[in-house]
Amino acid sequence: MEHEGNQIDLLIAVLVRFPQIGTVHYEPDAKTLRLVFLVKDAPKDFDRFVRYYQSHLALFHNLRQEHVSAASLKKSGNGELTVIEVIRDLGTISLGELNLIVRLVSDYYGDCVIQEGSDMGEEDQVEQNYLIEMLLMSTTWRPLERLTGFRENGRVLVFSVPVGAR
Repeated sequence: MEHEGNQIDLLIAVLVRFPQIGTVHYEPDAKTLRLVFLVKDAPKDFDRFVRYYQSHLALFHNLRQEHVSAASLKKSGNGELTVIEVIRDLGTISLGELNLIVRLVSDYYGDCVIQEGSDMGEEDQVEQNYLIEMLLMSTTWRPLERLTGFRENGRVLVFSVPVGAR
């Protein structure tokens, strides 16, 4: 049960630390996290963003001498609301990469990124960063349930769905 609590705590900590991330999904079959960003009135040049994103992430992983087994971007929706999903494997994702991913999306799309709440103060950021790092290092992910964390009315909620249920 402790591992389940750690998993939930990680999703909550990521959502609290990064108000730009709208939803976090844990996909047990692939052992990945899906980070969902909502972008209002996004420019139509997603291919350009993909090149920008991939070049920065490739350099980041090259400098850290890491091999990444799952890293991709998906876009859905057009017009008023665009959903950008970043998919990453849990084996190699780090706080540094989370910071970079959020910064890349925020820098490229600017004020178009929908975020609930404001950026937290430096002291709170340090505390959340520490918590995220500890949870990433200590969590053994259970393949029995799919987790989804999201914000609603200023609160962070996490739902669990057994893997057999869809």
